[in-house]
Amino acid sequence: MKFLIVDDSPAMQTIVRRSLEQTGYVDHEVRMANDGEQALYILEQWEPDLVITDWHMPNMSGIELLREMENRGMKIKAGLVTTETDPKRILEAKQAGSLFVIHKPFQIDQFRKTILPIMQGAVEGEHLLTDYNPELDTTVYELQLPNLTALNKILDGFTIKSLHIEQTEQNAIDYSYLPYVLALFSDLNTEVIKAVCILDIRAAVILGCAFDNAPDSDVQAALEFKALDKHLLDNIKRLMKMVSALFYDPNTQQDLDLKSVHLIPKPFDRLDQLGSSSSNKRLDLKICAEGYGEGQAILMAVAE
Repeated sequence: MKFLIVDDSPAMQTIVRRSLEQTGYVDHEVRMANDGEQALYILEQWEPDLVITDWHMPNMSGIELLREMENRGMKIKAGLVTTETDPKRILEAKQAGSLFVIHKPFQIDQFRKTILPIMQGAVEGEHLLTDYNPELDTTVYELQLPNLTALNKILDGFTIKSLHIEQTEQNAIDYSYLPYVLALFSDLNTEVIKAVCILDIRAAVILGCAFDNAPDSDVQAALEFKALDKHLLDNIKRLMKMVSALFYDPNTQQDLDLKSVHLIPKPFDRLDQLGSSSSNKRLDLKICAEGYGEGQAILMAVAE
């Protein structure tokens, strides 16, 4: 990952950089700029994954930087770390393309909860699922969901911590357990999304920590702060890659592939529709591990 930090205060540049490291982005490429003009010069030669900018700076402010990035067609994620709290100014920032606004001074848990969903594709995940076009999906819908026995073997075989997975009655998503992790599974040839896995924060933490047999204290800390660091999310991606092979499309006579994994910090309509639906193309699960507790997971086809 590559990050550009824009602030006229060297102390704040250091704070933001350390906060990125504490969020899990250690040994990643980071560059600094003292104002918007310097940032634009860097952006003309180098494309970061995220720009984190102050608002009030000499020569060119953060809001001017965001607008100029948009004018130049730069498709780079960006957000503000600022002392501004006026709702009208915050709306102005959003309209200029800011994906987030973090208020100074900030706590690391606030920073982590804001940055991780952005870096783990919350926006992209919502768009991919919301923009699903059923006309592109030629599946003769006998899409086979993972077999519970095979799922237990896969997850238990690739995690150090022993897991127990059992089927439960279908229930709507409980949004008191946000953020959610959304895994999207697609056709190998067309990349059309055909199935999803929805993990509540408890199930996501259990799977991410079970991969390394993390101590119970790590699980409790992640649940307390309701945050998944990059390491846990990477573990979940590895597990979901293996789960993808358990879906089977008789139409293409192929397994599905893992398209992407996203951290979802808030509900959106399409996710709510899927979570509230009752279907025979859906598998509701309880995921447990001794000392870790239990969480909810849903595996289902996305076709209506």
